[in-house]
Amino acid sequence: MEFKSINDAKIVARAYVAISCSAVVMFCVGCGATPQLGSEECLGAADALWTAVAAKNSDLLEKSATKIEKLHSATKLSDAAFEELTDIIATARTGDWPSARGALKKFVQGQRPIERRS
Repeated sequence: MEFKSINDAKIVARAYVAISCSAVVMFCVGCGATPQLGSEECLGAADALWTAVAAKNSDLLEKSATKIEKLHSATKLSDAAFEELTDIIATARTGDWPSARGALKKFVQGQRPIERRS
């Protein structure tokens, strides 16, 4: 590659550095991957939350919130998944059921199959 001036070479070098740094950051962050539930028990809690949100049922929502908090306290649910689910619960508590349902749908669709132990 030929450059007309030293400034052209510096611009290209800076671009390569910027692209490289961006790639490293995306790799480390995980490109915004959905936090995983990791167990059948946590998946069941998310399913119960789905039922509550789909039914627009505040009582079921609070039961689901309690279960999710217990799973997190017992370190069965990751901090990232807990944060995601509590954000959804907070949205539902405001009465914005459609947004809560959409966020929960996206979260559930981002789950990978759970490995079953024999």
